[in-house]
Amino acid sequence: MISIVFFICFSIFLATCLNSILGLRVGFKIDFKSVRKNSRRSGSKRAACVCEKLDEISEAYPSFNPEDFLTKASQAFGIIFAAYAEGDKKTLNNLLSGRIYDAFCSAIDDRAGRGEKLDGVLVRFISSEIVNLKNDDDYLLVDVKFTTEQSNAIKNAAGEVVEGNLDYVEVRTDLWTFQKRKNSADPRWLLHEINNQE
Repeated sequence: MISIVFFICFSIFLATCLNSILGLRVGFKIDFKSVRKNSRRSGSKRAACVCEKLDEISEAYPSFNPEDFLTKASQAFGIIFAAYAEGDKKTLNNLLSGRIYDAFCSAIDDRAGRGEKLDGVLVRFISSEIVNLKNDDDYLLVDVKFTTEQSNAIKNAAGEVVEGNLDYVEVRTDLWTFQKRKNSADPRWLLHEINNQE
């Protein structure tokens, strides 16, 4: 839910940096439920589990670096955040897997049909953390928990706020699952799921 003031500059930045984002401002709420059920583990057990699974991922994808991945995942968060607000389906198509891309497009179309605009600010990242990894038959999957501060509002065609409040900073926690197809020349990790943790 953001107004991109420097949209032209951002577009130039986006074109030059997409290749570095996982191989390549507005909080948003997609109206669909994640099919992924996340287990509840203690911090120590989860850390041990992540370390164990990291070895599996490293075998399948030797160049995987968790610190670098988190940095790029956070960058991807910001780009997807802005693209969703602007209704930029082309950018989203480069960063999302099929099912979640369809959900984003549906939400964008519904918003446009109502004549509404998303406006807001991604204030800052409080934290980002890899909480799970999975090495299945066809894909590598990494769950990242993002905690952010956001100010959000939805405005109607007249510019009136119909939902949210730009003066209120909300703390949001979301679980994003990124996936990469094994044995693929495509270096990108695509966003596969979003699960709100609140």
